[in-house]
Amino acid sequence: MTTPSPRMLFSLLTSLALHYLSAFATDQPIRLLCCTPCIFYLYGAYSMGVFYDLGRPVVGGWMGGGWLLHDPVRKLDLLWGGEFGQEGAILFAIDVDSGRTVEEFRVGCREFSATPDPQTDTLWICTYHGLYQPGHLLLSWNPRDRNLVSHGFPPLVDQRFCGSPLVAPDGTIYLGTHPHGHLVQYDPLRDEWRDCGQQALPPIVPDQHIWCYPRQVLDSGEVVCNIARDPVSNVAYDPQSNQRRALTDLPEAPEVAPPTRAVRAQFRFDARYELDGQLRTSDYQPKVATDVVGLNPGPDGKMYGSTIISMHIFSFDPASRALEDLGRVGWGSGEIYDVIAHRDRLYMGSYSGGYWGVYDPERPWNPLPDSEGRDRAANPHSFGLIGDDMNRPFEYAVGPDQRIYIACRANYRLPGGGLARFCPDSESIHVFRDLEQSVQCVAADERYVYGGTSISGGRGCIEETTQGRFFLFDVEREERAFECIPDRQAVAVTSLAVSHRSRLIYGSTSVSTLFAFDIDQRQIVQRWRAPGPGTPLMGVPETYGVIHLTCGHDGDIYGVTQNQVFKIDVVAERIVYLDTPPIPDLYQIVEGTPGVFYMGARGHLLEYHLRDQPHYR
Repeated sequence: MTTPSPRMLFSLLTSLALHYLSAFATDQPIRLLCCTPCIFYLYGAYSMGVFYDLGRPVVGGWMGGGWLLHDPVRKLDLLWGGEFGQEGAILFAIDVDSGRTVEEFRVGCREFSATPDPQTDTLWICTYHGLYQPGHLLLSWNPRDRNLVSHGFPPLVDQRFCGSPLVAPDGTIYLGTHPHGHLVQYDPLRDEWRDCGQQALPPIVPDQHIWCYPRQVLDSGEVVCNIARDPVSNVAYDPQSNQRRALTDLPEAPEVAPPTRAVRAQFRFDARYELDGQLRTSDYQPKVATDVVGLNPGPDGKMYGSTIISMHIFSFDPASRALEDLGRVGWGSGEIYDVIAHRDRLYMGSYSGGYWGVYDPERPWNPLPDSEGRDRAANPHSFGLIGDDMNRPFEYAVGPDQRIYIACRANYRLPGGGLARFCPDSESIHVFRDLEQSVQCVAADERYVYGGTSISGGRGCIEETTQGRFFLFDVEREERAFECIPDRQAVAVTSLAVSHRSRLIYGSTSVSTLFAFDIDQRQIVQRWRAPGPGTPLMGVPETYGVIHLTCGHDGDIYGVTQNQVFKIDVVAERIVYLDTPPIPDLYQIVEGTPGVFYMGARGHLLEYHLRDQPHYR
């Protein structure tokens, strides 16, 4: 926080005086605590810059569903689907005969899944990954009410739905949860919830993430659940006795009556479907922007960025002010967490599978339909998998040896991750594996590569450690030269930046602490508390937020919390509040021209112009 100026102090005192005069005049009690929010507001009621909302770079591109349900009231066969994103999700229904969108609802979540019940013509919807809050909703739609009805959430703390609802023959709804792997039951007739308990059988490892997926109901009434963790298992739960047993062999799935219509959805990047073997395109138009997560200046003076899920690359030209969605890369199926320019190319990694690829801005955008994207005629194209079971490449940095270093997490249920090294000349990749922790972030200067780790490996693995680490990697000796624990309460180091002014390394952690590391002394020389928590993002994992840091042209370190822009004054050794953005959930920050910063805010790209003097709001 900055030291308040005389003008700020005058405004504060004036506000307090008016507050007390008003209290006396109206014969109301003086409540100092009620005035406290006003104090903090005035203290930060100034701005050090101006924000420009450059728009939503990528709209649409992430759809799912394909739930077929008959509407006996309107005598329509409806194909239900969903469009997903951090800004919210949309549930829509298409008349399969006409291709018209006949139902459309905005759902207050990030993602959802659904199951149709043909016995009651009801669609059951469960929301999850919803704006990073535990405890989401079970919803339903039926053709008689033609509206979404909320049935709430079971009384479970720090749990959220995962997978799809399971409709039992008697109409009971079963759902699974994460991260503790409970099975919950909902009775539509009584409007009652029941927690059936954690379904994983002993041994239970503390703090291990467990997913419970109810799959089918046996003739005995037992509910078969798939338990996703390390190791994967299956159990049968008896609702009458409240007992569970291990299943060595999965029973055959019950026969399902064939659909009355030959309809198959192809909802991924648009709302296409097959009807009786004929491909059709509906009139549904995407509306939800996908999250901006990667940002870096390109080799051509433009700012380049990436999005999750849809895996689009976009560019912004500061000269022409043109924002362009270049399109989706031709490989992978998940997120592109970051992009980096090196020489005259733009490099990027992708989940799932852990692919590594390149884009040449001097050539036309030409992704070719190839599952691995290896066709050299494609632009961008892939070099293939990073390898060694790496799954999520998070961040990249160009090391002192002019190779690109990649922070990676391991594949599902595998521990740890690693620091990968890509050589642009030979196009070879080598992974320095860490069997205990994944590498969450990376930075570099002319001396070392610097990394921050997370205790989380691949989802579902057993976490053997409890604290995230900071390390120095010697590129000549190809080994870690030093490592330490910046904060004993932090499970991850989430971002790193090098100041060319102070010659220190600055980092952030999962518990919103900041630190400065002196390379020569081999120790942390300063710690601060960040102005707020970071922004969670799918896959990072969502259990903590990321506070991104970057070094400005002036040598100070600039950062973003979920709702604030701040800097570390490396000379004064203090945190300085700069601004509150017009859109929350800031993710990533990078400087373009001196004093002009770019950041993602949900599905928006923001441009921030820093001023020398504050102005007051």
